[in-house]
Amino acid sequence: MTNHTSLTKKNAEKHPPHGILKSTVPFPKLESNQAVIQEVFSSIQGEGLHAGERQVFVRVAHCHLHCAYCDTPMTTPRGDCAVETQPGSNQWVAVPGLQRVEDTEMLIAGLIAQAPHHSVSFTGGEPLLYPYYLKSLMERIQRLGVKTYLETSGTQPHSLAKVLQFVDVISMDVKLPSSTKEAERWQQHADFYRTATQAPHVELFVKVVVNHDSTLDELTHLASIITDTQTPIYLQPETSLLEDGVLNITPSHLLNLQGFLARHFSTVRVLPQTHKMMKIS
Repeated sequence: MTNHTSLTKKNAEKHPPHGILKSTVPFPKLESNQAVIQEVFSSIQGEGLHAGERQVFVRVAHCHLHCAYCDTPMTTPRGDCAVETQPGSNQWVAVPGLQRVEDTEMLIAGLIAQAPHHSVSFTGGEPLLYPYYLKSLMERIQRLGVKTYLETSGTQPHSLAKVLQFVDVISMDVKLPSSTKEAERWQQHADFYRTATQAPHVELFVKVVVNHDSTLDELTHLASIITDTQTPIYLQPETSLLEDGVLNITPSHLLNLQGFLARHFSTVRVLPQTHKMMKIS
């Protein structure tokens, strides 16, 4: 790849917040072997079942949702891709945002060669907007002897079916209308969950962002969708976008929600975004 530009996170332009500025790189054709990537770096997983594990993160641009709590930018300031040069170094180079599978594989392999990693996390944005790219890249990653980890909104079952054979771990969001401030997506979630559970090799867990408006009625819908009571459920308290470290839910309401779900599922854990507590990417 060409046009490398050196930068560091602390002196780079600040990423715009979600919803303010869309990706400046056009979305490729659906069946393209390309994707718009905004970051490739090594860090600690801060959410869900594998919190604390070391991963390479591949952050795609673009998302079809506009969740009110989303703290993830949909683009870098110039539409390029920031790549960490060494794991944990906070030293970065800028490369083109629109990448072929082989380009991204090279960047991932460079980080994996320098430090042990549990898996490669595909996050975003929404990775399943790029199913053909994702399928090819995940297959290549598994050949390197590293697990693939998909972080997704859990709303695109048809795209999941295209990549499922090459996915090792799925972090499936269930989007509550009280948190997203968007329309409910129960049927999409149900279809996604049903598709995901067709692959016995996949380690699947569910993550649910909750706040002071979240209701037991919403969790009743969730309980009807997640049909296997052994599926781990992670309640993630919504983090304020305005006040650093402040959660948008009271302890009593959080415990009430957890207690309700614990009557339906064997594993229901409350876990905030630990990477924010540690102040890491």
